[in-house]
Amino acid sequence: MRSLLAGLLVAVSSGCFYIPDPGPGPGPGPSSDGTITIDNASTYVLTEVRITAIDSTTWGSNLLRGDVLYPDEQFTVVVACDTYDVLIVDEFNRDCILDAVDLCFSDQVWMIDNTTLRYCAF
Repeated sequence: MRSLLAGLLVAVSSGCFYIPDPGPGPGPGPSSDGTITIDNASTYVLTEVRITAIDSTTWGSNLLRGDVLYPDEQFTVVVACDTYDVLIVDEFNRDCILDAVDLCFSDQVWMIDNTTLRYCAF
C-alpha cells in the first residue's frame, strides 16, 4: 500500500488511530474497541478519509495525511468504542459520508466503488 504503510498516524482531533491493515491476525489491540476498513474498489483515487464522533461539529483530520488511496487499496482505522461518521473524498472532490457507524467491539468494512461515488455525487 505505497506510503500508507509508513506507520502509525494519530488523528489528533478525532481521537482515532490509523494503522495499516496487518492482514490476518487477532484483530484490534487491547486499547481499541473496533475498526473500520476503507476498501477502495472504485477506479478513482481517494484523497481524503476523515472520521468523527457523531456528536462532533467538525471532521477529524485527513487520515491519509497527504497520501492517497489508490484503486484496490485499503486501510484500517482503529477507534475507541463510539459511533462515528466517516467522510471520504475522491480525486474530483466528490464526497461521501457513511453516517452513524457503531464501532463498539466490532469491525466494519466500507467498500467504496464507482456506484457509491456516483450516488454520493447527486
